[in-house]
Formats: sequence, structure tokens, C-alpha cells
Amino acid sequence: MKIEKTLVIADPNTLLREGLKRILHDANDLLVVGEAGNDVETMEIVAQTKPDALLLDLDIPKLEALPILLAIHEQRLGTNVMILSAYPNESKILNAAKAGARGYLLKATSSATLIEAIKEVARGRIWVDRQVGFADSFALLAHRANSSDEIGREINPLDVLSRRELEILHFIARGLTNDTIAKKLFISVPTVKAHVSHIFRKLNIDNRTKAALLLMQARFHSNIGILRQ
Repeated sequence: MKIEKTLVIADPNTLLREGLKRILHDANDLLVVGEAGNDVETMEIVAQTKPDALLLDLDIPKLEALPILLAIHEQRLGTNVMILSAYPNESKILNAAKAGARGYLLKATSSATLIEAIKEVARGRIWVDRQVGFADSFALLAHRANSSDEIGREINPLDVLSRRELEILHFIARGLTNDTIAKKLFISVPTVKAHVSHIFRKLNIDNRTKAALLLMQARFHSNIGILRQ
């Protein structure tokens, strides 16, 4: 059997790791060289084996995925990371893309898709399920992070917002109502409400005060022009 690419599986669920190993056993050009159940084990095994790919649970205990992604980059281990998640947490996943993750996959995916995705990421390519609503954003951020020196810089949570959403966030921070924002932007109130809902979901917040606070914090760390109006 010719082994082309090596892989480490990092997930807190032992049964899931066993299931993944059985699935990947059928891929004759992939070899699982290690597994881990938390962040410390993950970094130890990746540093020892330097696999081509790491299949990483988004919420791996105890630090979650983001510090692991940054450590892999800082240590120049050359491992390409595929994020695995049970649910599409858009904000966390897009931040993972900004930190250098090359792929994103839901745990409910098919075995064939899993194998295809891991092979692509192991080769250093960007892969994301096109059925995910934020697939284009993930691909853009992942490509940008992996083709520049931006990995490891301070991650601005507002980077996951579109320009229109940033514009509306700016108005929210000024205390404007949805009706007033709609008039200023010449769009309908339901459209504004939809944008506000998207902003809250992406930033993992639940009210306009928290949105304003995030914007204030970003002013000290961001060069996004619209924040300086």
C-alpha cells in the first residue's frame, strides 16, 4: 500500500475517533499516525509526527482550536488543518480560517466526502462544503491567511462581517433605530433587521449594547475605514 499523506485526529470523543480511523482505513493513500483528546495531546503528537494534515475538532478541550492553529504556524510544523464540527458556528469557524485552517467539515458528512476533503487539505488546498452558507467567506479568509504573513496576527472579530454589515454596525453603535438606519441606507426595515440578526449571530452576541462595545474595542486594533467615520 502506497501512503501519500499522514494524518492526526484530534477529537475529545473516543468513539468518534475510532469511527474516523475505520473510515480512513479504506483510504489507501492516507495513514493515521496519531490521535488526541485534548489540546495538550494534540500539540505533542503533531510536533512529534509532523503530519500532512490534522483533523481538528472545533471545540477541542481545553483551549479550543484557535490556539492550536496559531501554535502550528508559529512552530512551522507544516501541518495543514481541517476543522471538524458538529454544528456550523460561523464566527468561530471563520476565525479558524483567519488563523490558517484550510478546510471545514461538518461531522454529519458522508465518508466519501470526509476522505476527499482530508486528501485535498493534506495536499495544501482549501476545501469547504459548498452547502455551508459562509463557504465563500471561509475560502477567501483561508486563502488570504495561507498566502501571506497574516496568520498569527490579532484576530479582529469584525472581519467576519460584510461591508454592509459593518456599515449597519456603525449606525447601531451610534444608537440609531432600525427605522432610521433603513432610511439612511435606502433599504427596507425588514432588510435592516435581517442584517442585524446576521451581525449578532456572526459576533456571538445578543444585543445592541454588546455590538457597540465590540465596535469600540475594534477602533483600537483595526484599520477598517468605516470604523473611523
